[in-house]
Amino acid sequence: MRTVILPGVLATMLLSISFTSCDRDNNKPDEPGAGRVCRKKTVLLYAVASNNLYDNLLDDKVEMLSAASGMDLEGVSMLVYEVTRYGNPVLSEIVRTPSGECVFEVVKEYDKEYYSTDPRRITQVVSDMVQERDAESYGLIFWSHGTGIDPSFSTHATRGDGVVERPIPGVYSFGSDNDKDKNPSYYDEIDIDELADAIPEGLFSFIWFDACYMAGIETAYEFRDKCDYFVGYPTEVFTPGMPYDLTLPYILREESDLVGAAQQFFRYYSEHPSSGYRVATISVLSERQIEAVAECCKAAYSGVESAVGTVGLQCYSRGRIGPFYDFGQYTERMAVLGQETPDMSDFNKAMTEFVIWSAATPQDFNYRPIPEENYSGVSCHVFDATSNTDKSNYYKTLDWYKRVYAK
Repeated sequence: MRTVILPGVLATMLLSISFTSCDRDNNKPDEPGAGRVCRKKTVLLYAVASNNLYDNLLDDKVEMLSAASGMDLEGVSMLVYEVTRYGNPVLSEIVRTPSGECVFEVVKEYDKEYYSTDPRRITQVVSDMVQERDAESYGLIFWSHGTGIDPSFSTHATRGDGVVERPIPGVYSFGSDNDKDKNPSYYDEIDIDELADAIPEGLFSFIWFDACYMAGIETAYEFRDKCDYFVGYPTEVFTPGMPYDLTLPYILREESDLVGAAQQFFRYYSEHPSSGYRVATISVLSERQIEAVAECCKAAYSGVESAVGTVGLQCYSRGRIGPFYDFGQYTERMAVLGQETPDMSDFNKAMTEFVIWSAATPQDFNYRPIPEENYSGVSCHVFDATSNTDKSNYYKTLDWYKRVYAK
């Protein structure tokens, strides 16, 4: 959400993605791939905008072109896959015309056999990115609505067997893709475990979710083998999303400056001319350090037999989403419940290395204060082992639950 003010098929497609990008030394002139340009960096923005965010994507594309016009694009490629309310999905690239103008040029058009929230389509587009714009390093930006780990139970359960109406309308995990020709009233989503499975391990240097609620420990852990760095927002984000005219010069580099881009994002909202927009949270996470955090959590949570109370915990969500609370606060409370004299030094050290940079405005979207001492930069779901709801049972399928809670 943004705030408005065939397992076999997948495996085959994943295996088809080559990790020898830019290795052209053995190509003969008449062989496929010979003479292709080797880039230092390719960034793919995967936009599901066939919903109420369509106009925002149009604005963001204008921002991207504005940023690109002042950049040296030699050796880098910016791709945008978009599904909108109109026409077929397309994969486009920012190119500079002979006159010096930056425009989007279509690289490939897709049919609508799959929703753009179907893992088969996501895998296909990532594969096309590698084949069409191979590079030494890749970045991925997921752009759309998001609700972290909140699952869409019907689509999660029936993927591949047709689609049915959601039992909880308006609650989804990522995407919200509407194909008016298939079903005008249906919006398809993808759950976090499906989304992570749709992309190969070790391909991306970073993954940035330009969507609400994605900077949760459970989501970051699902993507631990998919990227080196993970960027997201613990809370909602206003519909303008990332200001690409400000962030793209930091992202679209041979070595992306993610902290610099995150600082630009935060400054855009925290210093916004309109006071109503001065709300934002963001975190840059190192996936290489997440296992150390998990190990500390497993030790802290192991002695807790009952559900932890949430009174006093910093809440990052509202309405039917979540609820999501501050991960650092929650872990400290769990440690206190499980040990007479908990030692948080190892956890705090691990978090310092895991959360590279984070920031939050003084208040959230509910106008609740966010005290600096309560903001770890990461959210979490408060797990109740005694609960037998659909959400709790789904939570038990996530890798984070298996790593830190399962006995």
